[in-house]
Amino acid sequence: MNAATSATTGRVVAVVLCAGQGTRMGAAQNKVFLPLAGQPLFLYSVTTLHAMPEIAALLLVAHPQEVAQCADFVAAHLTVTKPLSVIAGGTTRHGSEYQALNHLRAAISAGQIALVLIHDGARPLLGAEDVRRLLAVARATGGALLAAPVLAGERIVRSVGDQIAADLPTGSLWRAQTPQAFHADLLLAAYDQAQADGFDGTDTAASFERAGHAVRVVAGQGTNLKVTTPDDLALAEHLLRQRDQVS
Repeated sequence: MNAATSATTGRVVAVVLCAGQGTRMGAAQNKVFLPLAGQPLFLYSVTTLHAMPEIAALLLVAHPQEVAQCADFVAAHLTVTKPLSVIAGGTTRHGSEYQALNHLRAAISAGQIALVLIHDGARPLLGAEDVRRLLAVARATGGALLAAPVLAGERIVRSVGDQIAADLPTGSLWRAQTPQAFHADLLLAAYDQAQADGFDGTDTAASFERAGHAVRVVAGQGTNLKVTTPDDLALAEHLLRQRDQVS
């Protein structure tokens, strides 16, 4: 399979980041393991991705001391029907992403993986249709991320010290989310370059953009929130109940 064919039709591997400890949550355990409506928070997005025929395999990245715990949660709550592995992550988000890419390196280099999708396990309310649209754009362009538009009624300002310096036009502003999806070979090369340069990106797209590649924005749902605080956890549970009532 050549590179062009792989990019348009090849396998997609979904990486779910589960290693962050979430100190702002104030919990005694990793926030992605906190219960959300009866099951660990991270398993909602894992279940969504696992159910999608577009996803060939999943790779979960856990804190080095929580690999077994993460795997046990998966075994207890999900009937696994496709390849799913749990590996140890790094000391930062970027480091965990690089660990995942190194784990997949041989398959990427052999052209066996077309796209790598990276998702934050702290975002439980992931929609499959959003993922499908993201994958289509990433296949066609090289890289894309989900994002929610800043609403017209919101005011976004730039400050100098504690003084407002300027209002920013909301029509051109987006809140970046995950998943983010990229051609696997380009993403691996971008992370190899970042490693050589000592660069540690804030998200996956940062290293991809730094390597000279454009990243497209795909409109996602505002409900694809990242659970960071106890209030976020309560909101996620409320949104889950609403979603279940609709379905």
